[in-house]
Amino acid sequence: MGNYSVKRKKIEGHLTHHLKDAKRRMEFGFVADIGALGFVFKVNGHDVLLAPDSLEAYRKERGLGRGNPLMAPFANRIDREHYFFQGKKYLLNDELGNFIRAGGSNLPIHGLLAYDRRWEVVKTGASDRNGTFLTARIEFYKYPELMAQFPFAHVWEVTYRLKDGQLECATAVKNVGNAQMPVHFGYHPYFVPDGPRAKWRLHVAARKHWVVNDVLIPTGQLEPTEQFLPGCTSELTLGKAYIDGGVTDLERDRKGLARFWVAGKNRKIEVVFDRNYATSIVFAPLFMDMVCIEPQTGPTNAFNLQHEGKFKGLTVLNPGKTFQASFWIIPTGF
Repeated sequence: MGNYSVKRKKIEGHLTHHLKDAKRRMEFGFVADIGALGFVFKVNGHDVLLAPDSLEAYRKERGLGRGNPLMAPFANRIDREHYFFQGKKYLLNDELGNFIRAGGSNLPIHGLLAYDRRWEVVKTGASDRNGTFLTARIEFYKYPELMAQFPFAHVWEVTYRLKDGQLECATAVKNVGNAQMPVHFGYHPYFVPDGPRAKWRLHVAARKHWVVNDVLIPTGQLEPTEQFLPGCTSELTLGKAYIDGGVTDLERDRKGLARFWVAGKNRKIEVVFDRNYATSIVFAPLFMDMVCIEPQTGPTNAFNLQHEGKFKGLTVLNPGKTFQASFWIIPTGF
């Protein structure tokens, strides 16, 4: 029997898949029918991701409050009840019940797919050479209530791979329609280092911060990240700081990778973005002991910012083409 394996379980009535690395005592758990959620990641029995109290509790809360949820086909907030693409206005319909709203501002948030039950695991595998992996898919274009909110025919695939002590999350979106489509997605992983929260250390690999208004919508203005959060581009000790900000102009190595990290007393979690993730939201609240380092392909409200001329980097996908972005979670000291 090899070091790597994929196991299936039933938890609270949900079929779950578990990627295992026996040598390093790593396990990643995934549930397809709750929005393709990576719900647990453990090393030596210790949580890397903040796991749900239960899958059903997570599903009912509808708050994207645990694990590593996907935000698609838009990441984070939209600043009104509609969005624009190529000069056309697309309305969001509350009565379809497939998006949630942000507390306080009541703005649409986090896309349409985070709680969709129609994701399916379509492929799994394990070998010493390739590690252990799974791929989940949803054929977005087949569902009228999804197309009513985002009328661009496409297919999503999410592949998780556990190999060499790293968990990769690769997301691919294929345009199967006859027109161009906008692409904007991200993830909302909840990380839990060890030791007191006040002593956690954070590194933000970005030069610029998106200035936002009072409901956390970017204004289009940028400022130095160090002006927003002094010390964070080297090493910042959290103390009693409340952090919630979007950053861009990422600092990249020769391979084009941007390396964020958060560290506790002994445990460190590195979050590595490939070139197609251009923005991150860094969120460290005071009401929970966790830190989110969120990869996004563009800033919050990207569609409307592009329409207003405040953002020029929106990804536009031609018919028949596929866009893919990956990030890696690398835990050490666990």
